[in-house]
Amino acid sequence: MEKDTTYIDFTPHSDELIHKLVEDHQGWAASIARSVARAWNLDWQLDGLDGGAYEGLLFCAQRYDPEMGVPFRAYARRRIHEASTQQARESKSWQRGTGAGSQVESDAREISAKLLDIYSELREGLLPTAGPNIEGEEAIRASIRQLLTSANLISSFNESRKQNPEYVVEFKRMLQLVTEMETVHQHILWNIYWQGQSMRSLATEWGIDELAIIREHQAILKNLESRASNRSTRIKKKLKIRPGLRVIAQKMRKENIESPFARLEISAVSIALMLGIKVLTTLFSQALIV
Repeated sequence: MEKDTTYIDFTPHSDELIHKLVEDHQGWAASIARSVARAWNLDWQLDGLDGGAYEGLLFCAQRYDPEMGVPFRAYARRRIHEASTQQARESKSWQRGTGAGSQVESDAREISAKLLDIYSELREGLLPTAGPNIEGEEAIRASIRQLLTSANLISSFNESRKQNPEYVVEFKRMLQLVTEMETVHQHILWNIYWQGQSMRSLATEWGIDELAIIREHQAILKNLESRASNRSTRIKKKLKIRPGLRVIAQKMRKENIESPFARLEISAVSIALMLGIKVLTTLFSQALIV
């Protein structure tokens, strides 16, 4: 797999490279801000999302090293999206529009924004492709299940929810399901749902056809949906790797690339322990008062 060499002639972290990166990607960063603004029902300029996107772009441009061989957009996408989303949260017009205590609506809008990034066809009023040989009402149901599973993944990995006792069990269970999958499948989920990378960008980075990523992603979500809804299916064999991804999978095995979710799994256990200790401490304190 060839490395991206677009900016390889520039000195890392130099003013020339930073200026070039900002100049080349300012329009792209603005498009991310507009996407987030639409999902949050905000004006991307009046509510300052353009400034948030620019700050995210500048932050990444100052730290990007062409020697990594990673395309700049893949490197910067998640940071710019997060900066725009943070600006949306802080917007006064957003606060007036939703009022206090509307965390559920806030989470829903954030999930919607990320779904629009993953499934570009939603912007055109189309459902995601259900897969080959599926037509009619079954195709519609399969597409909706795919969207629901994606939304569940986004929700489970949401940073703001992982410190909440109500959601930590959900986070741990989804993480366990994911870490039982093949490493290449974990990397697909990691890049799309954790890093915010598009399927097209990931396919380019891996040097394979985008359709291979799309079909593998569909199979992964179908497998997760089945296992999440029926605990007994978790003992079955791992999801098979399609031919289009076998070269990448073999390369990962050869280079002994570990699960990208390994650290999160440790984190989930730590969170659960801390929450458990907190609950026990509270109960003990209440018992003393009684």
